[in-house]
Amino acid sequence: MPVADPRRKQRAAWLSVGANLGAMLVKLATAAVTGSSAVLAEAAHSAGDLTASVIALLSVRAADQPPDPGHPFGHEKFEHVSSVVEGALIVVGAVAVAVVAGLNIGSPVSHGSAGIVIMVGAAALNIVVARRVRTVSRETGSAALEADAAHLLADVVTSLGAALALALVAVTGISQLDALVAFVIAALVATTGIKLIVGGTRVLVDVAIPATEVEVVRSVLDGFTGDEVRGYHRLRARRAGNVRHVDLHLIVDPAMSVAAAHAITDAIEERLRDRLGGADVVIHVEPATHVEEEDARLL
Repeated sequence: MPVADPRRKQRAAWLSVGANLGAMLVKLATAAVTGSSAVLAEAAHSAGDLTASVIALLSVRAADQPPDPGHPFGHEKFEHVSSVVEGALIVVGAVAVAVVAGLNIGSPVSHGSAGIVIMVGAAALNIVVARRVRTVSRETGSAALEADAAHLLADVVTSLGAALALALVAVTGISQLDALVAFVIAALVATTGIKLIVGGTRVLVDVAIPATEVEVVRSVLDGFTGDEVRGYHRLRARRAGNVRHVDLHLIVDPAMSVAAAHAITDAIEERLRDRLGGADVVIHVEPATHVEEEDARLL
């Protein structure tokens, strides 16, 4: 399960900012030299990615702040807000790419060979950076870095698309192909942005954690068998950043002492935190006499 590591997350976010800044500057220069709409579209894409990566960096730093009176459940959802905002920026960027391509359709393209080399080089660099950012996002459960990795991987595809546009124009002499590829790039970019918006929104509205993680919770609870613990019900779990929030009602022997019930709940909470890689667990203890048998999962 993901384990929080604020320094690793921030280093990965800074790496993404640097990669997107470099890509934007190189693509702008290449677009100026070649006159390619596809390359100019790619420069606009990278500019959007740069803005998104800065937002991701800020959200990662905010999400790692401890709970405070104004945010008693923590700040982890800042990362999911960032994911939605980044997705929206990507969609806006895609529209801008399509507009630029439409305005420049049929414009002459020159120095195609140099442009192809630069676009392929940019794609190769982004593959390296995206793999690093995605690894950190998966190991830390960072939604903001997950979105950043998606941007970078989308940039790989679109950079190769721009290189393909330059190659097609060079081979066929049909300059309109450059703009047509730019439209395809815009569609691919928009798809990535929509996916990020949907994914981030699902967490913000407290969608349940994946079924595989629910089974992890159930397996932990099933491990506390015996005469004292009779079952549980009202199990709920959601995600915020890399933290899983779990609450449930634990059904115990009515004769159990408060101290014994407290010890068992502490043990369950510790086991869940260990298995989920970080969890905020709330357990309400109630005697078996207060629960209808059909309303509980018996252990």
